[in-house]
Amino acid sequence: MRTHELLSLLRSAKGNNLEFEYAPGQFVPATFHITEVKNQKITSVDCGGRKLAFNQTVVQLYVNDLEAIRKPWTTDKALSILDLVDTKDPMDKEAEVFFEWGHGDLRTSVYSVEQIENDEDTLRIKLFAQPTVCKPSLELALSAASCCN
Repeated sequence: MRTHELLSLLRSAKGNNLEFEYAPGQFVPATFHITEVKNQKITSVDCGGRKLAFNQTVVQLYVNDLEAIRKPWTTDKALSILDLVDTKDPMDKEAEVFFEWGHGDLRTSVYSVEQIENDEDTLRIKLFAQPTVCKPSLELALSAASCCN
């Protein structure tokens, strides 16, 4: 999911409750906070020796176990935080969005968006942790799959 898609999704689900499901039936507790939004500029060299450069947006979620359960987060609250970030440090709207979260025995991981469920009052963002990949091998496999032999 790209940053502009997340912003558009939050705007279209105005006033809905916001939930994050990190595994089937496992939800980030309702006491979560968006504690940081990272506008990351990545430069790297892959195992094929190619230099890469890309941006990503990482939304960090934090859970305070000492905080009493309160009403669920809303899309409006999340959008207001992201809009504030965008005024202070403009986000690359084409950057891929990730969510960073860990809690208790669950180690902090960076999650991609797997699926969106939006019913009449709740926007549920289903997350998954992507495995690491060898980019040259992945691109070669994709290229081979698209060839006509």
